[in-house]
Amino acid sequence: MGTAIAQRAMLPLIKPDLPVFEEVEPAFREVLANGRITNFGKYVTAFECACSDYLGVNTATVSSGTMGLLFALQAVGVRPGQRVILPSFTFMATAQAVVYAGAVPVFAEVGSDLTLDPQDLADQLAGDAEVAAVLAVHAFGLPCHVDEISEVVHAYETRVGRPVPLLYDAAHAFGSRLNGRAAGSFGSVEVFSLSATKALGCVEGGLVASRDPAVVEKVRRMRNYGIESNYDAQWPGMNGKMSELHAIVGLANLRRLDQILSIRAEKAAYYERELMAHTKCELIPRPAGVRHTFTHFTVLLPECVAARRERIAAWLQENAIETRAYWYPPVHEQKFFASFTNRELPRTAQLSRRVLSLPFHTTMSEAEMTYVAQMLGQAEKMFG
Repeated sequence: MGTAIAQRAMLPLIKPDLPVFEEVEPAFREVLANGRITNFGKYVTAFECACSDYLGVNTATVSSGTMGLLFALQAVGVRPGQRVILPSFTFMATAQAVVYAGAVPVFAEVGSDLTLDPQDLADQLAGDAEVAAVLAVHAFGLPCHVDEISEVVHAYETRVGRPVPLLYDAAHAFGSRLNGRAAGSFGSVEVFSLSATKALGCVEGGLVASRDPAVVEKVRRMRNYGIESNYDAQWPGMNGKMSELHAIVGLANLRRLDQILSIRAEKAAYYERELMAHTKCELIPRPAGVRHTFTHFTVLLPECVAARRERIAAWLQENAIETRAYWYPPVHEQKFFASFTNRELPRTAQLSRRVLSLPFHTTMSEAEMTYVAQMLGQAEKMFG
């Protein structure tokens, strides 16, 4: 068995969905020939329009999801020194954007689904009358508890007598839905990543979405150095533009996004059945009425083996299975953010020590998913 395993090709954690070259070649040749590869050309404009139509809200392209978060925080009025509540269980870019906006991150707990816990949010807000904004995260493409979070924030707004913007880091969630409502239409503003690892990929890029056209219009100025016209900067800003080449890839991928998500949902269902059959891992719960992008297919290892996660991951790597512990350490335990941490987050700490992201992509076969489940089950027994 060991020899056969050693000869297997490595199962990568992620394999991007990219269009075939023939599909994008004419547009690539066009922009390379005319030199109009940036500064909001026809393909960026077309991509924004297509995304707006798909989501049903206003959108603006940016150079990355992180840049979009920075612009979004500033566009809704977050000022230097103000506090922003966000979950600690997230990619560090969420908190980095808060810091680059000049604000102070305040870390909150997540629930068993790895998204912001509305009760912990309510508890945090109850003891702090100066919170400027809340930044929740759709973890791995699973929409968080948007209705409950909205109710908590609205109650806080009523108590403090001022608006408190509710933002969503939707980096993984383009195409996600909750009871028919598209991610991108929740809260004050949502920000997507369009990097190559996402269900909708542009190779690199991001998208800011909001029902409020004024917010999106501010982002449009900020991504171009804050210029209104004639090199007159009237807003904070920097170079946050998407190129025409990235928009061309995005347009091609958007045309087949629903097909991609349908395939991913079918494969995820099969994967879950195999994992339940062969392992003692816990699956991340999700409510009915959710469409999940499964940007990362993440499970919770049994508590009895969580302390040996690194050894399990190394053994799986030896057996041609790539894994990651997304996201560990949680942000509040990372060295740079230690100075912002003012309390223990025991649930986040415990869950982050159990997460393991497994190989998952649109072209992954059932045999490969079964193999991963069987090997993970074997690893549990070996290291349990």
